[in-house]
Amino acid sequence: MIKLMDKLLEGECFIVTSHCNPDGDSIGSLTGLCMALRRLKKKAFVVMDDAVPANLEFLMRLSGASVLEGALPEKYSLIALDCGDAKRLCCSEAVKEGAESIINIDHHVSNDCFGDVNYVDKEASSTSEIVYYILKQISKEKKTELVDSAIASCLYTGLITDTGNFMYSNAGADSFKMACEIMKIGIDKDSIVKNLFQSNSYSRMKLLGDALETLSLHGDSIASIELTQEMFQRHGVDSNSTEGIIDYARDIENVEIAVLFKEKSKDDIKVSLRSKEYADVNAIAQKFGGGGHVRAAGCTISDTIENAKLLVIAELKKALKL
Repeated sequence: MIKLMDKLLEGECFIVTSHCNPDGDSIGSLTGLCMALRRLKKKAFVVMDDAVPANLEFLMRLSGASVLEGALPEKYSLIALDCGDAKRLCCSEAVKEGAESIINIDHHVSNDCFGDVNYVDKEASSTSEIVYYILKQISKEKKTELVDSAIASCLYTGLITDTGNFMYSNAGADSFKMACEIMKIGIDKDSIVKNLFQSNSYSRMKLLGDALETLSLHGDSIASIELTQEMFQRHGVDSNSTEGIIDYARDIENVEIAVLFKEKSKDDIKVSLRSKEYADVNAIAQKFGGGGHVRAAGCTISDTIENAKLLVIAELKKALKL
């Protein structure tokens, strides 16, 4: 951590980004770290080429995140949060190539340490948890309390989304310790929960209904759901606003692996994988050029949704010896 802290404390200008199709952990860690850098009198800009999901826009407002517009700064370091692969960074090649250095902060087991400075804790529940403990260490170093209520709110959002409100196996002692300390700092927990889970649009719920019509079992241990471009267009819902839909497949009795096939275009299928108890879906995703965590991973297949489904379901059956 010393090398990372030196880089953050010595640098003057940072661009902060995360992975494509941003989620609660990516936006939570990104906004929290940006605010902390500004409190340290640094310049910090957000670059995210994909839209922020509607239920996470409150973090952008809360943090007052400065989204970079216009020309790139003359000198800056690029901070990559919650992204296991440089190809999945949600910024242009120009942003990557213009950086003096890349700082890679992540918790994916598939992370290949693509940064000039890498801080990858594969045991952490979330990148937000990692950022929280980095900021605590900087606070100790600078003899000041860096994490205020706003920063804590962003990082708490990342923590609860990536742990499924502490339901998932990745929620460990450090996760609960972080939550306890954040509650003592003081956050509006009820408002965060309302924004995340209780403010779905009518259109998104109609999209969910269409998605559940495609719910299929493949034996007793595998369940799949499909989302097509036609569904997104019919309901006017952004294709990034699909967090949690795969859980309906995973939560079926006796299902070990759930898979969501999301059509980004006719020949570009985003595949999300979740497992319940024992299956390593990261290993399966890597067979298709993807990666992630043991219990949550993904990949992209350049084919039709029908062909992607045939390929992935066959691989899942092989992994489960069905």
